[in-house]
Amino acid sequence: MCQDVQNGEKIQILLQKLINEFSKVAGYKINTHKSNAFLYISDKSSETEMRTTTPFTISPQKIKYLGINLTKEVKDLYNENYRTLKRDIEEDLRRWKNVPCA
Repeated sequence: MCQDVQNGEKIQILLQKLINEFSKVAGYKINTHKSNAFLYISDKSSETEMRTTTPFTISPQKIKYLGINLTKEVKDLYNENYRTLKRDIEEDLRRWKNVPCA
């Protein structure tokens, strides 16, 4: 569905249909004004068009999803996620090293 990003209006309509179908099946109402969207679009004009037509809040550079920071650039994923996770684990290990075990 989302492979044809050339026509932003068409994507908007398809996305809205999909969300409405999900709402009917799940029994939930999706609040589009509270929902975030993250655009993986390299074309500035398409991005501007999507920003003006979409009812979602558009996140600018990164968004946190299921504990993972998603970035616009794939090369930034490592720095945003792995390095911070590694640093946190090393900190925890240093603290736990001196805790006596029973």
